[in-house]
Amino acid sequence: MLRASAKQNQLAVNLRAMTDRSLDLELENGAVLLAFADACVGSDLAALNKARAELVKKMGAGALVQAAAIAGNFAMNDTAANAIGIPMESMFLGDSEDYREELGINDFPSAQNSLG
Repeated sequence: MLRASAKQNQLAVNLRAMTDRSLDLELENGAVLLAFADACVGSDLAALNKARAELVKKMGAGALVQAAAIAGNFAMNDTAANAIGIPMESMFLGDSEDYREELGINDFPSAQNSLG
């Protein structure tokens, strides 16, 4: 989603920062958004509360609502697809090969469900 959104808005982002937090996402408030995303999938309520507060402080309450909606929707779709074992369409597999390899997505345990 980030890759497509950045492309549509003609923004250059460092997608490697998605899987390597030592790198800069090169997106305004990128570190705040990544911290929020990490906290959303984690189990540390204090970290989630801290990430929410930081997101509101830096970007406003509306941004928190938007980020939470995106995270929730992504989690729902991803969980459903993994549970069902929906394979990715061949067109998308080809179009995503370069960044899947670069980001290590092919090595994720759930990749066996999606990549076939």
